[in-house]
Amino acid sequence: MFKCAVCHGSDAKELLVINLPDRFEKSIGVEVLGYSRKWVECNFCGTASNLLPSLSAKAIAKLRETYYEVDFIGSDIGDKYRRVMTMTPSQSDNAGRVSRIIDFTRLWLGTKIKPRVMDIGAGTGVFLSRLVDQTSQEWDCIGVEPDPVAAKHLRQLNKFHVVEDTFCGQKELIGFNLITINKVLEHIEQPLPFLSSIVRGLSAEDSLLYIEVPDILTVQLKSPYDNILGALHCHLYAPMSLAYLVKKVGLELIQVSRIAEPSGKLTLFAFAAPSSNMKKNYVCNIKVPKG
Repeated sequence: MFKCAVCHGSDAKELLVINLPDRFEKSIGVEVLGYSRKWVECNFCGTASNLLPSLSAKAIAKLRETYYEVDFIGSDIGDKYRRVMTMTPSQSDNAGRVSRIIDFTRLWLGTKIKPRVMDIGAGTGVFLSRLVDQTSQEWDCIGVEPDPVAAKHLRQLNKFHVVEDTFCGQKELIGFNLITINKVLEHIEQPLPFLSSIVRGLSAEDSLLYIEVPDILTVQLKSPYDNILGALHCHLYAPMSLAYLVKKVGLELIQVSRIAEPSGKLTLFAFAAPSSNMKKNYVCNIKVPKG
């Protein structure tokens, strides 16, 4: 029986049926015969959920923690880092991401504050590396990354502090002016408790949360076998569903936008802040369901 992880609603419509396991499922032995996986959209809040067949659901949940071992099979995470770092700004998703985050953070916090920044799910480290470079190393940055392969690579970069762990609201990870979660939230089965723990990590004064997720429009506009629609992703979001999620954890949405990135990915990004940090005329007026 369907139960939305965001609003707990039980009514949904079918968006897409996929009849072949993806490369991650194949890596753990999921068979093609009789395979069926569905993306459905909650009729109340608009969050899309990935309904995996029972044979792969548990194994995929475990694989999400160490998927770089499959993602970079036959290649090297360092090679990808170096390749992406040499892209021109017009080619790079990360270049656009860093620019909009720096611009908005300086607008929100002012130029006198040197932000403490935590990036959850630091991955290959391209985002934080570009952020450190473009802020002339004045921003105090740490990356949180649970995957041991990725965490080892991040430490070798020697550009920012690395915490090799799954973020779960650790007491030592608090007081940040900016927390970023780039293409992470879609991997989280239960986004409400995860985001609630992140909120506790924000500074009580002058703080921002930046969220970036795949757009639900991917279902309509991309191939059913696009990586974004694969088994590792639990949810996709629309502006309304992301606004609803942010509101549920006690934050105020400031901005939410849809973009097509240089890589071709269809993406939503949002800035939010604790109510105590809100500034006049900055609250986003997008309407969200009550409940």
